[in-house]
Amino acid sequence: MHKLFLPTSMEEGKLHYRDFSQFDVVFVTGDPYYDHPLSGMAIVSRLLDKRGYKVGIIAQPLSDKEYKICGRPKYFFCITSGLLDSMLANYTPMLKKRDNVLVPERSLMVYTQKLKEHFKGCITVIGGVEATIRRFTHFDYKDNKLRRGILNDTKADLLLFGNAERSILALLERMEKIEIDSFEKIKDRLGLKSIEGLSFRVRKDDINPKIRKLSSYEECMADKQKFNLLTRTFYLLPDEAFIEGCGSGFIQHNRPCHTLTEKEMDYIYDVPFTRELHPSSKNYEQNKKMVEYLSSSVAIGRGCWGSCSFCVIPLVQGKEVAKRSKESIVHEIESLYKDGIKKINDLTLPTINMYGSRCALYKFESQMYSPIIGEDITVYDKKDYCNQECVGCRYRVLSDDLYPLLEEIEKLNKKYSGTSLELRSAIRHDIILDQKKLFRKIMQFVTRLKIAPENLSDAVLKQMNKSTASAFREFLDEYKEVNREQKTNKNLVPYFIAAHPGSTKESMEETKKFCRENGIFVNLTQVFTPTPGTLSTAMYYTGENPITREKVYVPRTFREKKDQKNILLNKDEELADDNG
Repeated sequence: MHKLFLPTSMEEGKLHYRDFSQFDVVFVTGDPYYDHPLSGMAIVSRLLDKRGYKVGIIAQPLSDKEYKICGRPKYFFCITSGLLDSMLANYTPMLKKRDNVLVPERSLMVYTQKLKEHFKGCITVIGGVEATIRRFTHFDYKDNKLRRGILNDTKADLLLFGNAERSILALLERMEKIEIDSFEKIKDRLGLKSIEGLSFRVRKDDINPKIRKLSSYEECMADKQKFNLLTRTFYLLPDEAFIEGCGSGFIQHNRPCHTLTEKEMDYIYDVPFTRELHPSSKNYEQNKKMVEYLSSSVAIGRGCWGSCSFCVIPLVQGKEVAKRSKESIVHEIESLYKDGIKKINDLTLPTINMYGSRCALYKFESQMYSPIIGEDITVYDKKDYCNQECVGCRYRVLSDDLYPLLEEIEKLNKKYSGTSLELRSAIRHDIILDQKKLFRKIMQFVTRLKIAPENLSDAVLKQMNKSTASAFREFLDEYKEVNREQKTNKNLVPYFIAAHPGSTKESMEETKKFCRENGIFVNLTQVFTPTPGTLSTAMYYTGENPITREKVYVPRTFREKKDQKNILLNKDEELADDNG
């Protein structure tokens, strides 16, 4: 583990870097500075530092002094709200304001405005979860209306979406070759159209006529069908570039980054971290408790192809799974054991049994330069039409690569006395039925198995794009069989969503009946929150499924949302939890 945090002020910069006069890049984040590979900001900042750039960190700024503490960077400010969209961080599903939240509402707008106020003409680049899910015209739950793409609202210069490592390094390499001036004076020299994962303003005369055009903001405002068309288009064509109009201007969204290769992933996660919360963090004790179990978690990959209608992970991490090598993961775990850590608290991947899986339609090879590792890499494209229904698709290649990885970790646990691994990441129950050997291995490392059926009414599951209730029943039978074989009685922890589009009180009663008949204890239930960029949110706004175009019932009142949740939790209305 690294002993030093990256600098959080000009004074620290002078101590950290030789011949220091200013930072190259300053990161501004709505999260506490948690220097751990589970933090996207920490990963990118550490990667830039490893590649020789001088990096400063401003975490959760509130005062003018805090905004100015790292000075003006040579290249740009990189701005993120953190691991959560700032509106989701500030409001419950019932739109009650949360307490003690230090990230401001619409933080990307706030941070960008403040930085431009203090540093006239500075270059600002927004990125992370909020920038990614709000890059197109989107529905905002708090405002209860459509909002423009976030690049328009923030007035930032550039937007990096999804996995940003290649994008930010490509941008910096080009900036190094020119004399830095205002963004307007240098943007035509940066070759922005060739940087994957980048959104930027484009002049009408410079639009490539071959790029697909999305419905404009004004068209979506005037016609909900146009908003559903926009949603359907970027959902069915996740690898495409788009042009989107707003007012008299246009935004070009380049194609997303190709999936990171194993060699790139290994390089990224090999950078050193303190794996600790910065001691100057606001609300230090509270945040330290929150990250306590995360400190010894090990990331094994990114991405998810489960295609759940309500989920932003494919937008943020990618729909294909990028994986680290077994050797890289084992090396990190052994290093932690050598540093005295006795228990690895998780191997993190959105869906752990997707480790190593791939889509066979990505079969067209091409070469591209990787600024991460400084060499050409082979990437793959999909040219055949695809309906994006990945689960059960004949082209989806499942993998049991997690099995030999767990075997290697078992060897480490024998080598280092008193060490252990607990898996806490969820599995996808319909996929694991085709991975029964792996299922049994995973069960050896769990104390409680997390699972996300979300609902058990087939009508609702259809709108969620989840497998049927019968598939979950089949999983339960297999789960009980594994417990019998291993002579254990490990608890199942199911996660449910109430008031999703398509859900009614009757469907929640159906789910409740299923749970009662199958001995499922229900504790984790969340009211559906419309999150920008998802199919479910488009359903919520338009009352129609953007893909199937069928009309969908939408629970809209807070009363009905709470009632649906309380049906599953067996709560009386008087005891309703207003926090959702």
